[in-house]
Amino acid sequence: MYSLLLVEDDRHLRLGLVELLTAAGYSCHACASVEEAEQLLARGAVAGNLSALVPDLCILDRHLPGVSGDELCRRLRQHHPLLPVLMLSARGQVADRVSGLRAGADDYLSKPFVIDELLARLAGMTRRLSWMRSPERSVSGFFIGDRYINCQALSLGFADGRQMTLHLREFRLLELLYQRRGEVVSRDELYDRGWGREHLPNSRALDQYMVGLRARLEDTAKHRKLIQTVRGVGYCYQPDLADP
Repeated sequence: MYSLLLVEDDRHLRLGLVELLTAAGYSCHACASVEEAEQLLARGAVAGNLSALVPDLCILDRHLPGVSGDELCRRLRQHHPLLPVLMLSARGQVADRVSGLRAGADDYLSKPFVIDELLARLAGMTRRLSWMRSPERSVSGFFIGDRYINCQALSLGFADGRQMTLHLREFRLLELLYQRRGEVVSRDELYDRGWGREHLPNSRALDQYMVGLRARLEDTAKHRKLIQTVRGVGYCYQPDLADP
């Protein structure tokens, strides 16, 4: 059974979602505000048993009283970078979805929504979560070139000992390219891994992420181009024979 943190200030919607999600097999912890959610997590920290109160998934209303859902999402990302977050909002405009995703949400659903779609999106998130925890996934990390990607710390390590924190989306993109090294990975596959279903058609976000990752991964002094663009198709990580 997956545990789920629900943060929703609308009492009727909150109670209804708890009933539906519980019937669907989730263990729900429902809160009406950011303060309540943080108090719930803090109680675990005081008791020395934080892992018991860190949920597997989070459903978060974007427009909450006081501290916003965007801000809570950023805080959750800081302390629990692998926690899948589905953001809810009555505003479904492109700019609102982009803002929610930039705050760190994995997926975005506009209100009013159909409960079957909510459950389907949660099911997709739990499938990715199961895969992230599976033995097939790298336990410690992997190399791309001479840069070490730490799967647990979500960090990028340089040969000189420097460390740089990765955004969860950056990590997911690098991990997929590494797993499919030597193969061309389509843009759709990369978007699905990095953004889930809620990505914008014709978005250049993927290309912008790749530019940033290349700047950190590739040694320009050696003229190395580790991540290759396959125009109109996607990207490919082509390791050198000398790579670890």
